[in-house]
Amino acid sequence: MSIFRSAKLKKEMDRETAEYISSLSFDNEILNAVIWVNAVHLRVLYEKGLISIEDLQKALNTLREIYENPPKELDPRIEDIHVFIEKAVSSASEYSGGMLSYGKSRNDTVATAIRIRAREYLLETALTELSLVETLLKQAEIHFETIFPIYTHLQRAVPGTLGFLLHSYASKILRNISNIVSIYARVNLSPLGSAAATGSSTPVDRLREAQLLGFEDLVENALDATTSRDYIITISSYLVNSAITYSCLAEELILYSTEEFDLIETPDEFTSTSSIMPQKKNPVVAEIARTKVGEVLGEMVKIVSMMSRQPSGYNLDYQQITPKLWNSFREVKETAKILSRMIAVIDVNKEKALKSCTGSILLTEVANRFVEEGKLSFRIAHQLCAELSEVIEKNTLDNRIFEEITRKYNASSIDYERFQSWLDPYMIIHSYRTLGSANPEEVKKMIEVDRRRMDGLRQWCGDTLEKLQKLFISSITA
Repeated sequence: MSIFRSAKLKKEMDRETAEYISSLSFDNEILNAVIWVNAVHLRVLYEKGLISIEDLQKALNTLREIYENPPKELDPRIEDIHVFIEKAVSSASEYSGGMLSYGKSRNDTVATAIRIRAREYLLETALTELSLVETLLKQAEIHFETIFPIYTHLQRAVPGTLGFLLHSYASKILRNISNIVSIYARVNLSPLGSAAATGSSTPVDRLREAQLLGFEDLVENALDATTSRDYIITISSYLVNSAITYSCLAEELILYSTEEFDLIETPDEFTSTSSIMPQKKNPVVAEIARTKVGEVLGEMVKIVSMMSRQPSGYNLDYQQITPKLWNSFREVKETAKILSRMIAVIDVNKEKALKSCTGSILLTEVANRFVEEGKLSFRIAHQLCAELSEVIEKNTLDNRIFEEITRKYNASSIDYERFQSWLDPYMIIHSYRTLGSANPEEVKKMIEVDRRRMDGLRQWCGDTLEKLQKLFISSITA
């Protein structure tokens, strides 16, 4: 019978019922965190003179053994990983095992373990996303001057470069990752020592336990601490934001690889073909990446639903929340990783992209030239260019028609030859002068700035992960 049931309950739970409520199937995500929490708790009890050095060492050796050789399958009647660990520690040192719940409940233990795993996942996910940013920036640098159409309303709008487009996605992802520092700070608070709900009369030093676990501070109110899961919504919002960007990026890759657009080609290793149509090359990887926003958002909706209508104090409903968070982390990490691999090897149809940036797509900047050289107001120049676009699209524009239209708008000072010199996409993109424009020189500057930001975030994430890992290993070492 479970060590937690034997005192109060006289009957063992049957296997089917135990499986229904058991968290063992997903406790593997927090196994190392629970090991760490128990190791730290025992160390603090030792510091308070409540257990001997011999009992502490036996317990730590057992915890280290579980870390190095995690269990592959456990009987669901054990209930959860907490029971398994207490039994294992008790087998090595009955006194140490019996003291694991002195001043510490499963409630504050699991609340702490979830925060430990969540902060680790945050850092790991950010590092994976930063690798995608790096790939986008590399490709943007390669294509900083590759003429490419920019769309609005899915209609060709203005000429830009592929580098400019790719940098826009790097910028969005990097902006979201920049939130990781403040999100991490919100997660990095210790609930440990709150016991079941109200704290305890034991001499447990919560600040000392927080320090040994790498936390910056406490979730101070014990009742709040044992049930606090609000940060999970913050993390989920971050992950949904990532998934939205990846979905939009995947959609562009899908669209531009169609025969209708024919602007890029996805490599064979990221596509499939039809079972019946031999000519097909389907962008299946990008299609799956496009769906992930629905999956991550769906997990967030489940989390919010489970967190609502909870009375104060721990309820087992909370147990069902964390698997949704871990799923969301995995979806975002895997999607960032696969998109990075795809983008690194996409082929660009430069000839088609350049052709797509000729003709009426240039007329926004042509209107600006009429303002600057023809001394027209922009609205008049806009109307003039709207008429020009109609004949350009019909391929009927010549000197006579041009003169008729410009005369109508009092722009006769601009001759046909001068007008034609404006219809050069390379000249257009190099004429952009506002900050953040598609001017290749501006794109290069933005890439350089974002590369420095990327390196800084990567350094912080890597250093923080390494510090936590060292702290964990030192805590479980006898």
